[in-house]
Amino acid sequence: MKKTIYMLLTLLLVFSLASCSSASADSQQEAITGSGAAAAVQETPASQEPASQPQDVSELPAVSAGETARVKSLYTDPNGDTAVIPADFTVSAEKGEFLIRSGLVVTGPDGSEYVWIPTTVTALERREFGSYFSGMGSLSNYNDETNLPAYQAMVASVETYGGFYLGRYETSVETTLAGGSHPVSKPVTKDNPGTIWVRYSPQNTVALCEQLYADNDTVQGFFPWGINWDTALQWLIDSGCKTTNDVTRDSTSWGNYSDDTFSVGMSGNLTGQWEETKTNNIYDLAGNNWEWTQERSGGSYVMRGGGYNLMGGACPGSKYPAAMRDPLPGNDHHPNVTFRLGLYVE
Repeated sequence: MKKTIYMLLTLLLVFSLASCSSASADSQQEAITGSGAAAAVQETPASQEPASQPQDVSELPAVSAGETARVKSLYTDPNGDTAVIPADFTVSAEKGEFLIRSGLVVTGPDGSEYVWIPTTVTALERREFGSYFSGMGSLSNYNDETNLPAYQAMVASVETYGGFYLGRYETSVETTLAGGSHPVSKPVTKDNPGTIWVRYSPQNTVALCEQLYADNDTVQGFFPWGINWDTALQWLIDSGCKTTNDVTRDSTSWGNYSDDTFSVGMSGNLTGQWEETKTNNIYDLAGNNWEWTQERSGGSYVMRGGGYNLMGGACPGSKYPAAMRDPLPGNDHHPNVTFRLGLYVE
């Protein structure tokens, strides 16, 4: 996308030179369209050229499981399903991680892992899951800021490429050589120590997400909106990985909650620790830590997923399943609230 304007200007220059003779025009058109036909080309004035044009996905070079994409590429899995892979990202060849229907895993150049959320079957939509905090029981009380350029760019990408990426793990902190900190999507387990990204407000982290892979013009980082969270949860249901009840009423069987059977509400300073929390190759969407989104309710940001110190739904009146919405002021810093990285293809 960041190179498109330059490419369009180059094409306009070619058209201008080609108009010197009809023979030259025919040859130039053939070179541009890839066709031998000498049909007339209808030029568009530069002032009317769109800022960007979607690339035909079918024309992207192919990349296979286990390979790193050298440029923006198209991956086709054994079922014939496809996903667009950003440059410098590697497609997993591990068993169970290279099928799109059950969660395609890719690894960024920094070692962060993401899962492709396909929207070819599960549409990108906000959903009325019917689980709200403090009696605010209607989706009309919650909203994404759809007028934001970053939101509109994300939606346009999803419509073009058929999906987006979501961090495989709750976000953790990685320290740079210069002493700064940046967010990554890597496991933090007993065997792989690290620090979960907590006690940071969403207001402090939105910009950091947008700066991810700043030198890569095929991918853009973002702080997920409610529409991304809802779409990911609906995909779990549509893929058959989870039931509607698992997502909207009782997430105890697959989330780190105080009433689960495998961790019993162990502190959320780990992510990716329990295989029980993995669903379509994404860890800890339910329980563990609450997760900030850019969805709003009044002046507050909305958290999703529930927390390790709460019940996942087994106890009436204390249900905090994966689809739960809970608004808090965006400048709050909580010990059990994190977020999840998002990426869209440019």
